[in-house]
Amino acid sequence: MYHFLKRREYGTISSLRLERAESTKRAYSLQLSRTKELARSHRGGVHSLQIEDVEQRYLLTGGSDGKVHIYDLQATPNEHERNEPIASVAREDQHKYAVTSASWYPFDTGMFVTSSYDTTIKVWDTNTMKSAYEFELGSRINCQSMSTIASHSLVASAASEPRIRLCDLESGAFTHSLTGHSGSVLSCIWSSNQDYILYSGGNDGTIRVWDIRRASSCLMSLDQDNTVNRDSLSELNMAHGKGVNGMTVTKDGRYLVSLGLDERIRLWDTKTGLNTLVNYGTSWRNRFELGLKPTITNEIWPPLLYIPSDDRQVLVYRLLDGVLVRRLKGAYGRVICTEKRENYQELYSGSNGGEILVWEPPMQDEDVMQSIEVEYNVDTWSDSDEDIHS
Repeated sequence: MYHFLKRREYGTISSLRLERAESTKRAYSLQLSRTKELARSHRGGVHSLQIEDVEQRYLLTGGSDGKVHIYDLQATPNEHERNEPIASVAREDQHKYAVTSASWYPFDTGMFVTSSYDTTIKVWDTNTMKSAYEFELGSRINCQSMSTIASHSLVASAASEPRIRLCDLESGAFTHSLTGHSGSVLSCIWSSNQDYILYSGGNDGTIRVWDIRRASSCLMSLDQDNTVNRDSLSELNMAHGKGVNGMTVTKDGRYLVSLGLDERIRLWDTKTGLNTLVNYGTSWRNRFELGLKPTITNEIWPPLLYIPSDDRQVLVYRLLDGVLVRRLKGAYGRVICTEKRENYQELYSGSNGGEILVWEPPMQDEDVMQSIEVEYNVDTWSDSDEDIHS
């Protein structure tokens, strides 16, 4: 770090590159926090974690017990005390079965949305922790997704049926359905740079790309083999050998990451729809259909990918070349979800053991990089690399 400070003092690097160099070092040095501990509030697995983007202060959690909690990450409990939730959904209002996903409304922390195996999507008022209204889908909901950039207020649902239904938060009604999968839809996520583009992963092993404005909404079905001259909507196109139960996108929307029950991680170029053929190895374990939430660190270079794994750890990969750089061990159960607190270089993970673990860089400025084979020298950055961080 001293080397970079001197170079900044002499004007040979910019303040942005200095910041990224330090952020990169801290991101590669994550360890189980010795000072921060969240109270175990779910009687069962933690299925969903999300930190709101407005202040990066409030953590929303959903669990297999049907409960939803909110933690204040800036709270300072007394020594030897755990950080308790500041708000929780009352027993009479909670979901009847497991919560599969919980999401903040992107532009206002006064509202959040949850989905559940009880076949409902509920919209909540944060101030009262009461359900304002709900959508009844009639089948188990595996996840829901809201766009972080769009002018529309649509919630996409992935359920135990071949169609994706779009729920309008403004009208409280369904708009239309997207059909194309041949079995249950296990995962869905909106594009982070195009308002009306949606990705969905099915139990049939396909990933479909939708433009919800079009009458024939499906634009393409991704093909893991990048077969030349094959129709983009061919029934032969397969993204994974088994179901697709987890997805995430980079902040600039350039790449889509998919997780399959074939225990393969794939990186897709969203502009071309091609498999980038990055090899993430065979260390990752994924044997259950329950939706997984991977996370990408966007503020460093090269970006890192955090993958929850069945063998009670979080695997950390370099996104663009698939190199496994860390194994974050400490969970007592199968890890299901991860969430990054970008401005603080903190990672949160939830497992079916019920605990939420906090991972952060060491408090002291230790030279942890010596034990990690990774290059993060500021000289390797170029202007073309900065799109992924913006």
